[in-house]
Amino acid sequence: MKWYTYLICFIFIVAGVFCGIELYKEVKAESYVNGSIDISNQFSQENFNYSATSVVFYHDIYDETDTYTFDKELLKVDDFNGKDKTYQVVLNDYILINSDINAGSVFTTFTIDFYDTNGELLKNAVMQISIKFLSNKTQLTLTTIGNDNASYLEQYFADNGIRLKVIEIL
Repeated sequence: MKWYTYLICFIFIVAGVFCGIELYKEVKAESYVNGSIDISNQFSQENFNYSATSVVFYHDIYDETDTYTFDKELLKVDDFNGKDKTYQVVLNDYILINSDINAGSVFTTFTIDFYDTNGELLKNAVMQISIKFLSNKTQLTLTTIGNDNASYLEQYFADNGIRLKVIEIL
């Protein structure tokens, strides 16, 4: 009976030494890098460029109107000057005309028709785009009226993604 106690104590000591060695290896582990790591953080962007795979509109339950909105805060843009420079707004490779470009903001409208397989017009969706270039961030707001417009636009952006750019014309 006494030798069982010695055997169990010996097993515990061997297990403790083994666990201690493995713990030491884990704590003392060193890593290496193949190539280089770029640790620079991007706190601003040179031009406005927003890309995403989808857009989800929400309706504020306290809002009495039927307005659906998508809001996104983005990195600030370094040198936007709508007063002295000329810009154009491009959404999914379509140039949006009649854009209202001010010193620090862009307002424009995107209109798209949705047809069925027989060529019948299902929906004419209108979306307001607001981009505000603030000192510490850029605020993007997409707005549409009605649940149907929001649903059609969400499906369009889910199928095609969204690529919104404000490009300076030289």
